[in-house]
Amino acid sequence: MPKDLTVTLSDLEYEILKKVKIVEGNDGEKLRNLLRLYISTIPELKSSEYAIRRIENKDEIEEILRDVWAAYETTDTPTEHWSESKINKLISDLIEINALLKTGDKQYIPSNKFRSLFKMLLHDITTESKDRDEYSAACVATIQLLLEFGVGTLDKQTIRDGTIFINEGWMFVYSTAIKKAREFMKTKKLFPEAEVPLPKVS
Repeated sequence: MPKDLTVTLSDLEYEILKKVKIVEGNDGEKLRNLLRLYISTIPELKSSEYAIRRIENKDEIEEILRDVWAAYETTDTPTEHWSESKINKLISDLIEINALLKTGDKQYIPSNKFRSLFKMLLHDITTESKDRDEYSAACVATIQLLLEFGVGTLDKQTIRDGTIFINEGWMFVYSTAIKKAREFMKTKKLFPEAEVPLPKVS
């Protein structure tokens, strides 16, 4: 539900707000855009800091991960069974936290910040946990990023649905690439190339 907020500004504060050039809009719209700018510029954590938070939030992350895979128990494509209103609400929430960007009419992509952090986390998670499959690793990465991007405000159902939606739409392609690379390396170890003798130099 949208919330109406009345803000009392001093004359000086209001003049400053009007002159802020980094955001567009008037009055309340400018405040809203300023909030979105703040969210988009929250400092990125380092790889090691994300690793620590994965340990700290392990129980919550694993619980949401189980809920994600539970959605796949009856169908291979959960999003196909969602109502249009549910998808629109989810997209709106993901845009609000700068996880998605609108690129056209009903066209969206993950933000550059989300995508770059996702790739870093996917690499870290698949490296630190060899037993975790690549698609579960992608889900863990997305869950963790939604927790961070939402600044703790998203409920578990929204995080679960957002994880499914983002991964199905864009991110599982990275998991597939890692899976193929792992299989290639495993095959290479099982069947190493025969050593080719060096030609004799006369």
